[in-house]
Amino acid sequence: MEDVTHAYDEEQFIVQNQKEIIQILNELAKHHEMIKISFSHDTCLTNVISVDAHNNVVYLDIGIDDAFNNRLLASHHVVFSKEDGVRIKWISDQLTLATLKDGKAIKIALPHKLMRLQRREFFRLTTPIVNPVPCIIPIPDAESPDANRVLELTLVDVSLGGIGVIVANPLNEVFVIGANFDQCRINFPEIGETNLTLQVRNIRPITMKDGTVKHRVGLQFISPSRGNEGLINRYTFNLERQAMALASKL
Repeated sequence: MEDVTHAYDEEQFIVQNQKEIIQILNELAKHHEMIKISFSHDTCLTNVISVDAHNNVVYLDIGIDDAFNNRLLASHHVVFSKEDGVRIKWISDQLTLATLKDGKAIKIALPHKLMRLQRREFFRLTTPIVNPVPCIIPIPDAESPDANRVLELTLVDVSLGGIGVIVANPLNEVFVIGANFDQCRINFPEIGETNLTLQVRNIRPITMKDGTVKHRVGLQFISPSRGNEGLINRYTFNLERQAMALASKL
């Protein structure tokens, strides 16, 4: 999948279940959703005509420009994407021309995986400074391998996909991309405390107002339980409600 400039990696939104993929594509066809085709330096719009689940193929509308169609059919890396509302994207490496009863169409193999996410899932909400949200991360103790010590950090932002924290310089060596931390506790004010796994997804240095350099570490929620998801949803909902109330007074 192509990279996107959001706080959390798209991997957590990858759908690989074939029945779910078929359902998503059928919904695109049912509602005549416009899909952008991108390859090389060309783009155009199309829509899903139908899904043949028995033969594992998908049919899409073809353009009227024969030269463009020839370039499209010759391409081996075509990105199909829907950007508005629920975002959907997949990649196909082989397109062929098919003839349906209503005319010609593009035929592709049913994708083995596609990305589906709602913008709210990666929309970051800044957490309050006055009532900070603590995050306790257990890490191995180098001096006592059988014991753990904890890092006490403060959230700077939160989304349904994960959190952002500020870490002092020099950056602790445990923070590397892909590192997992189990039994992390986040105490959401007036909501409750989570106990979940966090994974490091991105790290970037930031310069504070006093000139010191710290690091913003993006941490993704890994398979949170239903109870933890409920806490996360309630807290983000409260933050959104507070932000809207504040905006209405401006």
